[in-house]
Amino acid sequence: MNKKFKKNPYGVSDFEIIRKDNYYYVDKTRFIEEVENTSRYLFFIRPRRFGKSLWLSLMEQYYDINKKEDFEKLFKGLYIYTHATEERNSYLILKFNFSEVNPDLNKVEHSFNQVIKSTCLKFIKKYREYLDDNDGEMYKTIKDLQEGSIILKYLTDFVEGKEKIYLLIDEYDNFTNTIISSTGSEQYKAITHGEGFFRHFFNVIKAGTTGGPISKLFITGVSPVTLNDVTSGFNIGYNITTGPKFNEMTGFTETELREMLSYYNNIMKDDVENLLTLMRGWYNNYLFSEDKETRMYNSDMALYFINQYIEMNKLPKEMLDYNIRTDYKKLKYLIVTDRKGLLRVNGNFEKLKLILEEGQITANIVSSFPVERVIDPENFISLLYYFGLLTIKDSYYGKPILTIPNEVIKQLYYEYIREGYSDTEVFNIDLYKLGNFFDEMAYNGRWEGLFTYLTEEMNKQSSIRDYIEGERSIQTFFRVYLNVSNYYITRTEYELNKGYCDILLLPNLYQYRDIKYSYLIELKYLTREGNLEEKVKNAREKLSKYGSDEGLRKMLGDTEIIKLILVFSGIELKYKEVIA
Repeated sequence: MNKKFKKNPYGVSDFEIIRKDNYYYVDKTRFIEEVENTSRYLFFIRPRRFGKSLWLSLMEQYYDINKKEDFEKLFKGLYIYTHATEERNSYLILKFNFSEVNPDLNKVEHSFNQVIKSTCLKFIKKYREYLDDNDGEMYKTIKDLQEGSIILKYLTDFVEGKEKIYLLIDEYDNFTNTIISSTGSEQYKAITHGEGFFRHFFNVIKAGTTGGPISKLFITGVSPVTLNDVTSGFNIGYNITTGPKFNEMTGFTETELREMLSYYNNIMKDDVENLLTLMRGWYNNYLFSEDKETRMYNSDMALYFINQYIEMNKLPKEMLDYNIRTDYKKLKYLIVTDRKGLLRVNGNFEKLKLILEEGQITANIVSSFPVERVIDPENFISLLYYFGLLTIKDSYYGKPILTIPNEVIKQLYYEYIREGYSDTEVFNIDLYKLGNFFDEMAYNGRWEGLFTYLTEEMNKQSSIRDYIEGERSIQTFFRVYLNVSNYYITRTEYELNKGYCDILLLPNLYQYRDIKYSYLIELKYLTREGNLEEKVKNAREKLSKYGSDEGLRKMLGDTEIIKLILVFSGIELKYKEVIA
């Protein structure tokens, strides 16, 4: 990259490195005032890769008593530099990162204890002059201790009366979520309930906040499940997750993203507004408070896009960051259950399908629930919200209406359904072969091969019959497999000429500018009592109406549109027709 430009901070979550090594930084320091004015002990949930670690790193640098001399270097030019609070650089920072804990059941407790010990030893070295430990007694004692909760208890007892601690915990539920997803709730409960080591650790934190040296506490994670289980019996603090003041604390607003794209505009040669239009559909639309209107972009996704563009000097072919895909694969346990070695989709799988079919769901957002209640309908929906798989769209009679936020998350839903079918042997297909059919569709206008292949496989693999019944269900099934290819962006129930088409395959012209064909599909379902001729007549009328939409031509570029009627009865393709 040209030296005159700040480096893109994709993958960098260390605030000090960003500021000292000339990375671009979106200024979030104004939220420091909001945090100080809220409560002493705070808990903050955001989806994976949404800027939580960078926020904690910012707090660490701002409040660290050892960083007084670096304040100007780190914060000059930012909001907080001219609005510094009285608490600036006045704490000893004790920061744990639980993503470092090995979640292997045979190693997790030892690994947890080692993370606690290593962090506490670094803390003592860093603040020795404030702790009156010149003879190293405290350091030697902690080095000999083996249990994390005992180590923390000894440290807080030693610090009490000397200085104030600001305790920061990043990814508090990282290893516990992995345990739930890989081995099940019983093993998870062994460490978070009763005499479990993680629960005991939080009991020590509680003691440190009630008359002890832990003056302030800030915890981040992706779900409220573990906090409910390890803090049952006392209120560890205030949950600011859905607070309107903190909606924009992590992630990017569109204004912030536009400023960044404008900054790199000489490198990223596409028009800023065109780039925003593309990114808006893929990365935007997160809303974390019912009392706010500002939609947020996932910061990791946006930075990934910019990084790929700068590296390749063109738009990325893959809009979905591999790291995001890998993180979300861990959540598959929510829909696939292992019953005595046999994998089966559970009731949550049907809820995912329902959300895809309806486009939204109405449910209260539950602020806290234990692991054994995760599969309860409202809790499961809430968990999808916390994980970023659903977001607030609107409200209905006081209840939030939740919807899939963007194309990235929609693709993840499709992957969950495909892999749920595959893992449980409900339906398996050759995705490589499917990809070849998409080549033919996109560049040669040959669509029959793909639909013939899918319907033949549906009839061969009869297990899929139990999951497809009715028009919405058959439409969802095909959408799941039409999203295998990057050639098209699938739109369903898309408004065209005052009507709503079943499926619109929009050409991905930003990435594949040479695509020749696009598709408008009326996909109908024929019941036993249904009349095929009426279905076909209705589909023809709708396709003619949708095809004359004034805005459609612009979205299709120079591609030739194929208007296609497909009529199913059960899983059999009864009728197919291309209309002019």
